[in-house]
Amino acid sequence: MSGTEHGVAEAESDPRPGEPPVERRDAPAPGGQPDRAGAEPLLSVRDVWHALGDTQVLEEISFDVFPGEIFGIMGMSGSGKTTLLRLLIGLDRPDSGHVFFKGEDISVLDEDGLNRVRKSMGMCFQYSALFDSMTVACNVAFSMRNRRDVSPEQVEERVRELLDVVEMEGTEDRMPADLSGGMKKRVGIARALMEQPELVFYDEPSSGLDPLMSRNITGLIKKVSDDQGSTAVVVSHDVQNLLGMTDRLLMLHDRRVQVIGTPDEIRRCDIPIVERFVRWIDTEPDTESRAER
Repeated sequence: MSGTEHGVAEAESDPRPGEPPVERRDAPAPGGQPDRAGAEPLLSVRDVWHALGDTQVLEEISFDVFPGEIFGIMGMSGSGKTTLLRLLIGLDRPDSGHVFFKGEDISVLDEDGLNRVRKSMGMCFQYSALFDSMTVACNVAFSMRNRRDVSPEQVEERVRELLDVVEMEGTEDRMPADLSGGMKKRVGIARALMEQPELVFYDEPSSGLDPLMSRNITGLIKKVSDDQGSTAVVVSHDVQNLLGMTDRLLMLHDRRVQVIGTPDEIRRCDIPIVERFVRWIDTEPDTESRAER
């Protein structure tokens, strides 16, 4: 039985031959949100396998992300989180399996098709990836630099609006070198939202931040998702922040999905590796645990 089948989210009975089990959609929705029964997923991953050279990194990866939810992907260092993220945004193609965005299989698209799809996606990079030679305003507006259907005044207004959303108003003329790590993260989030994407990916959003700033960024992601009506996929090894911000999340380990569920379900999960990973912060790690991390 695969790790996915062991997940706390119960699989649908009698799946069609050749199809992976998927989560039940008649379970109570997390966080008091409306039931997703009958809803079409915004992002679907189906039986994805992927290797890097001779090393198999991902096996039998399947899950759905529904409109409006914050979905987390967690796992230890080297568990395949970054590899999976690259597949989700089309930077790499799976060796087998499929990645669907709004029902379209992006794993078979050419570069023009991927560029079209990516207009509906935003990406917030782990280390912000701001251009050092550009002001904050130019960094935020970067994706619209060649747009001829939007006036400079409209771009400027959108930049001001987004900087206000991430509580960075008045910083348009500042340079990245003048910003703290948390401020750079905020500018990165504003840039990811510039073209009003339906789906925003966050890669290790709390990496390199102190605990207080990390919580601030977590709160900002939740606020942005609510206010902008966007769907979020957050990739992180920061268990506590993921449990505090997501509607559902999965854990990768040993190349497979070990569990998918709400934060409360994940906390109650008795799969040994999940239980140990979720609770590691409250226990003294043994030698084996330190080696795995």
